[in-house]
Amino acid sequence: MTATIKMDVNQVKGLISQFSVKEKEDLARYLDSLTLKKRFKRLLSAKKDIPISYDEITKEVEKVRAARYK
Repeated sequence: MTATIKMDVNQVKGLISQFSVKEKEDLARYLDSLTLKKRFKRLLSAKKDIPISYDEITKEVEKVRAARYK
């Protein structure tokens, strides 16, 4: 037997506020995985007029990684 509960966004936010930090992090990663492709396409289309090389991207990624792991 399947049950369905109708909730609006504010109710979902209220439910999420009761989660532990770990559960919120897990949920954030899950939501990111669901939306990554669409967000990436939107970014590419918004920035296609800006010339940037693969090397520039790699350098920026390395900077961010270095900052995160300090």
